[in-house]
Amino acid sequence: MHIVFGGSFNPPTKAHLHIVETLHEKFKDATILVLPVGDDYKKPELISFFHRKNMLDLLFSQKPYVKVLENEKERAYQGTLYSLNELNTTYKNLYFVIGSDNLMDLFTWIEYKKLLANYPFIIMNRNHYLKKEEAEKIFKDIPHQFEFVEFDMPISSTKVRENIEKSKDSLTKRVHVYIKKHKLYKEQKHV
Repeated sequence: MHIVFGGSFNPPTKAHLHIVETLHEKFKDATILVLPVGDDYKKPELISFFHRKNMLDLLFSQKPYVKVLENEKERAYQGTLYSLNELNTTYKNLYFVIGSDNLMDLFTWIEYKKLLANYPFIIMNRNHYLKKEEAEKIFKDIPHQFEFVEFDMPISSTKVRENIEKSKDSLTKRVHVYIKKHKLYKEQKHV
């Protein structure tokens, strides 16, 4: 079993680490493939792939069951289905991880119906955001396979970016040191 955990990881936080540890605890024999989006992914405040990949390597260096991938490093963003199909040529039995809050946005994703039909989803249900029954009802007309995993850790990368020092407890020490050393996420000066 291979679990694909995609995201911007901007920056990677203790919540990302906890998600991976929770997945490993539940799916002991799985390899977790961490897939950061490339620089082409148009998202405000997205720092370079180079730094996000380095921070992910630091975050997961002690987790032999994790592999940080570079598939999206230099190519145009083509959506999750494209990435999973590409990974499926190398890794078999793929599952895709998504937060329950992002599940509701799935209808806006590129080829979301094919994505749902072709790959089982592991839903990280943060703070009991969504009941499995509700999700099944919302997606009842689209073939899909959902497995819910409860997850509670109120850390937001957005909040961390807003004030690195104030949010340093949301980061591992190694990632925090890296951010400071490379002067990433500088605070906005209001004039």
